[in-house]
Amino acid sequence: MFTRKVGQLFALAVILTAVCASVNAENKVYKWVDEDGVVHFSDTPPAESSPAETDIITIPKSEPNTTAVQAAAETPAVSATVDEMPSDQPVTKIAAPVPKIDITKMSIAELDLRCDKAREEKIAPLRQAEIANCKQNKSNDPAWCERFNADFGDGGRTVSGSVRPRMFDDLPECVEALQENNRRGR
Repeated sequence: MFTRKVGQLFALAVILTAVCASVNAENKVYKWVDEDGVVHFSDTPPAESSPAETDIITIPKSEPNTTAVQAAAETPAVSATVDEMPSDQPVTKIAAPVPKIDITKMSIAELDLRCDKAREEKIAPLRQAEIANCKQNKSNDPAWCERFNADFGDGGRTVSGSVRPRMFDDLPECVEALQENNRRGR
């Protein structure tokens, strides 16, 4: 009986040692980009023959719920010029700066039209999503969904009488149009 308890205590000690060691250990994740431009994540370092630059990502002990992928996503990306990137990889292009427009030479109608175009660019995808969501309900008539959401994003009064502001009236084009309208005293 005594040897049985000693055996149980020994097994318990081994289990506790393993648990404590795993809790106190820091997880290391290795991140590297191979010669084809593919990003790899692993818990083992890349082969010595690999000429790729390797980043070591350490997950701190104080963040037990952080996964290796989350930690890797928070690290800075490996820098590469556009010429070094393979052609099959998508390249995000930065839009060219918009030339400064002299709004004082534009009419109020042109400024309002410019504001409406900018708003419509932002509202159109949201409107389409609302229409699609409405059509998913089998009891709704698709034509009714289109008519009901035709003015999506426009301001107006709610059923209770409160004012609902237009969406995206804070876009620079709309702010400029309002400021110029006020400046001209109309």
